[in-house]
Parts: sequence; structure tokens; C-alpha cells
Amino acid sequence: MRLLVRDVRQLQRLVVLEAVGRLGSFAAAAAELGMSQPAVSKQMKALEGSLRTALFDRGANRSKMTRDGAFLHQTVTEAFDTLEARLSRLRGRVDQLRVAVQPSVAESWFVPRLRDMRAAVAPTDVQLVIFDSEGELADTDHDVSVRFGDGPSSGLYSEQLVPESVVPVASPDLAGRLGLTPRSEAEALLSAPLLHVDQTGRSWQDWPSWFAGKGLTYVAPDHAVVYPTYGSAIPLAISGNGVLLSWRTLMGDHLRRGLLLEVGPVVTEPDRGYFLRWPSALTRDDGFQRFRAWLRTTVFDQGKEDVRRQTD
Repeated sequence: MRLLVRDVRQLQRLVVLEAVGRLGSFAAAAAELGMSQPAVSKQMKALEGSLRTALFDRGANRSKMTRDGAFLHQTVTEAFDTLEARLSRLRGRVDQLRVAVQPSVAESWFVPRLRDMRAAVAPTDVQLVIFDSEGELADTDHDVSVRFGDGPSSGLYSEQLVPESVVPVASPDLAGRLGLTPRSEAEALLSAPLLHVDQTGRSWQDWPSWFAGKGLTYVAPDHAVVYPTYGSAIPLAISGNGVLLSWRTLMGDHLRRGLLLEVGPVVTEPDRGYFLRWPSALTRDDGFQRFRAWLRTTVFDQGKEDVRRQTD
């Protein structure tokens, strides 16, 4: 049995060493790997102890690789590059990134911006892979995902793009007929026609949980129509068929264009929201990093601005 297989911890330490050498500091490696700086330092000391070799000259403000450290870093980098290239060849694709997204996210954010996204991420080819529930995601062939959740996912790196910020929305015509405005209280919506979305396999807020957050009890009527996806309910809200619980990140474009209006209080949960999740093998991938930068600056920065504007 190979030594690295026998002691997986040593392989993990080499991953950390590669990041430290490539990024130039323990702090930068910690940020990329989702670790604390002391944890990175501990990993490097453990690697030095196992090799009985000093890999770093540690100064007061900075650690510099020794000759042995630089040699090992170059060896590890070449090995990782070779492995990644062979894996890409086996997957039968060249510089492609498959992004799993839910239908509502694809329709509201990615599809209208496909041209800009592909230009920003080129030469990497970005392909959207649609899934509707966590169960479907597990069976979907993808590299990274943008999905709703409430924190880290086991075995994956995770970055929150925008917190959950939910607000009722309606068409201007329906809002006018019902006398609803952004300052309307939750009680005013108890008698309004509400649009319901199937929650099976999803962790989003629904009307009962939203009303409960306002100290109210709501039970959907027996005759209520439940729509299969969030995306299928959006056109009904725009056409004035009912009030929809809206995620500001998804509805920002419709709100700014005046197709929908906010008609009640906002509920924001900082620990929940939309997360970008990816495996460690992609952390140093240039195409993924271009996609990640575009996603944060072009798409979800506007969602964060919407949340800040509401909470100010």
C-alpha cells in the first residue's frame, strides 16, 4: 500500500503546502482552503515533523520556504497538475465548468446574463445543469452548485453569496386593488390570494413559516393550487393572479422594472441563503475562479445591495 494512502493526513498536508507556496502566505492559503491560519501553521509543522526537515524559515512577520520546502512544493505542484490534467482527459472535456442551479435561479439570474457570463469566464465553457431538489442534485453530474441552504455542506467548500431575504410581491394592479404597499402589515395578507409553491425536498420559507415569523398562524385553504416550481409561479404573480413570496436575489430584476411590487414586510435570515459550493480540487482552477469572481461581482452583489437597502 502506498504511504500516502496509508496516511491520508500526509496528503492533506501536501494540499496545504501547495496552497501556501502558490499564494505566498499562510493567511492566503487559509482563506482559500476555508481554514484558520493557526490550522494551516499546525499542518505545516506536522508535515515538517513527519519529514524531519525544515520547510520554512519563520521570521517575526513572515515565513519563507527553505530550499527543501521550495523543492517539495515544486514536486507537489507538478504532481497535482499532472493528476488534474489526466482527470480532465478522462472526463472527456477540456476546460468546461458544469454549474448546477435550480430552475428559478437559472431563469431569473443566469439565462438573462449568459452572454456576459461566458465572456467573463472564457475560455472556460460554462454549462448550466438544472436540478429541482436536493435528491435530484445528488444524481446530477456537475462540478459546482449554486443552491439555497443554511450553511456548509459536508465534504465541500462553501461560500454564502447572499443571505435569505424574503418579501411578498404582487403585480401593481393587484396591489392597487387590494390596497397593499411595502408598508403593509403581515395581517393584511391573511385574506389576500396567495400563490403556493411545492416545498417537497426544499428548505425555503413558505407562507405558514413566513406568517409564523410575524407571530401569525396561517393554514392554506383546501382548494389552494400548489405550483410545482418557483419559476412556474412567477408569471402568475406578474399577471396579477396572486401574491408570491419572493426571494429578493431572484426577483430584483422584476422589482426594478416595475413588473412586481413589494407588498409587505421583509424577513431576513443572515445564516440562510444562496451558497456557492465546490470541491477542493477546483479551488485552484482558473476557470472556476473567473466564474466565482463574476458571480460575486455581477450577480449577487446586486442581491446584497437589495438586502442592505431594505434593512437600512
